[in-house]
Amino acid sequence: MTATLASLWQQGETYARQGQWAAALKAYDGVLGHDPGHVMAMLRASRVALSLGRYRDSREYAMRALASRPSGDEPVLTLARALRMFNEPLALLECVEHSRWRERKSAQWLTEIAMLVSTIGENTLAMELLDLAVQRDPKHPPTRYFRGVVQMFFGEMDASQQELELCIGQLPTYAQAHWVLSRLRKQTAEKNHVDRMQALIPRIPVGSDSRVYLAFAMHNELHDLGRYDESWQALDHACRVKRQLTPHDRDDARRMYEGLMKLCDAGFVTPDAQAQATPPPYVPVFIVGMHRSGSTLLEQLLAGHPDVADGGETYSFTSQMRYFGDHRNKGVLDAELVRRAAGIDYAQVGQRFYEHTAWRSQGRAVLTEKLPSNFLNLGFIARALPHARILHMVRDPLDTCFSNLRTMFSDVNTFSYDQRELAQWYGQYHRLMAHWHEVMPGRVLDVHYDRLVADPEGVMRGVLDFCGLPWNAAATTLDREGGGAVATASSPQMRGGIIKNRGAAWAPYEGKLAALIEGLAPYRAAASPDLPA
Repeated sequence: MTATLASLWQQGETYARQGQWAAALKAYDGVLGHDPGHVMAMLRASRVALSLGRYRDSREYAMRALASRPSGDEPVLTLARALRMFNEPLALLECVEHSRWRERKSAQWLTEIAMLVSTIGENTLAMELLDLAVQRDPKHPPTRYFRGVVQMFFGEMDASQQELELCIGQLPTYAQAHWVLSRLRKQTAEKNHVDRMQALIPRIPVGSDSRVYLAFAMHNELHDLGRYDESWQALDHACRVKRQLTPHDRDDARRMYEGLMKLCDAGFVTPDAQAQATPPPYVPVFIVGMHRSGSTLLEQLLAGHPDVADGGETYSFTSQMRYFGDHRNKGVLDAELVRRAAGIDYAQVGQRFYEHTAWRSQGRAVLTEKLPSNFLNLGFIARALPHARILHMVRDPLDTCFSNLRTMFSDVNTFSYDQRELAQWYGQYHRLMAHWHEVMPGRVLDVHYDRLVADPEGVMRGVLDFCGLPWNAAATTLDREGGGAVATASSPQMRGGIIKNRGAAWAPYEGKLAALIEGLAPYRAAASPDLPA
């Protein structure tokens, strides 16, 4: 590295540490002016551009780095993280393909790459990476943990349990492994892990993510055992700590919802005639609703149809909104992206969406996208993708919201750890769905969870007809070979058939749920007059 180049690089590093983003970007651009192939300068520039709010420029720096085909451990991993953040799955796979990963020696590196490719649905490749990681270091706890997770996705529960126990044996305080283990199957008085986890609590830092994972795991197992007072104490602790770690921005949510209903009127959601007349490469089917409302079940049933490819949960549509809005938001949508949405070219959004997702359709007529919170994007989806079908899962509000309350959602669904915020979010969601039905009548089909599990054939006939698909009985059952991976919170429940009688999981905690029950009362009455008050 020449003296000038080294000086510019050091300037960039110094300015970046100080948060002087514009000066840092100028320095990194100076490095690239002297050495256009300097991959780390491109990656640093990408990160700095994002800090400056220049989403598209940030992405372009990352794509330039990809074109340079980096080879070192740090550049490849940094690039892979960036491509995942930009939701560029094909670019991520290209990065991994050219990384010569089979020659890598680090189990940690291989495991993190496996985690990244798993998030885009490439779980077979993830397992190949993890197999090699085990060869490199059979005693690396994160490798054992994530092998257990991927095996759970594939429905290999015994193998998953074995890997998770290996992880815990190597590092007993690996709290995420305890959490996944608690979800694999129903715990019994004879076989559970409560005492083991109880003994670990003093070893886990107070107020940490690990403490949250362990508390959710304790709740899951104590709930299975019917020890509801202790189970509630664990859940309450988990939610209070998680709420502090990932606070919910109620004001941004309010402005986002208000902005959506103001912007997306009947005129806005109507696509132009040319877009409607242009045949799509495939028909996208968006499955939306609240999380924990049955969207995974509906997608897995649809996946039984020979004309349907199941795409799982992706941010493919939001990625196009971010790109054309030049804004990186948290989650599916925020108030700022709604504000910018008025100036977006939705014909381009639709075209780029198809270009970036067609590979997932595997040549089939229909591709599902089951990110539930896409209910926020429905006005933009209707305008950009006139051929899309929208299925809205509807489930009892209290069943749905209590299931949200007791689910660990990582860094999304920040509203779900406080009863009042959860009830408020549900009310906002409920009003927005009513708005969508009003401004685009006939575009959204409500699919009722209770009816679906009680009469799969009757409900799926209506769903297939709405999606323009011929009848096929394979779309009424989960009992089939080669179902593939299910990488959602419902993964353990998607094996062994449709669960007919889930019961009201909230009932044992009714006395602790006054705020949630009171907040949801109007929506429960609207959902079904037969529900108890």
